[in-house]
Amino acid sequence: TVLVTPVIDLNQLGAIRAVGLALAGCVVLLALYCVFWVYRGRVTRVVRASQPLFLVMIAFGSLLMALTIVPLSIDDGVASIRGCDMACMASPWLFSVGFVTTFAALFSKIWRINKIFQSN
Repeated sequence: TVLVTPVIDLNQLGAIRAVGLALAGCVVLLALYCVFWVYRGRVTRVVRASQPLFLVMIAFGSLLMALTIVPLSIDDGVASIRGCDMACMASPWLFSVGFVTTFAALFSKIWRINKIFQSN
């Protein structure tokens, strides 16, 4: 009898890693552009009415959620087991903090608008 041991290749991402990182880069650039746009137009009536602090919070939360792709793109083909473990632990944190930041800003904007309309 011949004992055959299969070769285990856990590098399962392949070319999709580049696509994910490119899309995450696009989101990061767009979020940074939005922050720049809010800063540049902070004195205009539209931006002041849109509450610039909350707009920046939404952009920052979106940036954090997009950065979740970076640790998700790490596998045993590009990092050690310890590096993979650290990336695996960082992913839910980045996404959770980004989501909470974005949701808190949106909720606060809606709550503030609701208070304005209820006061009249």
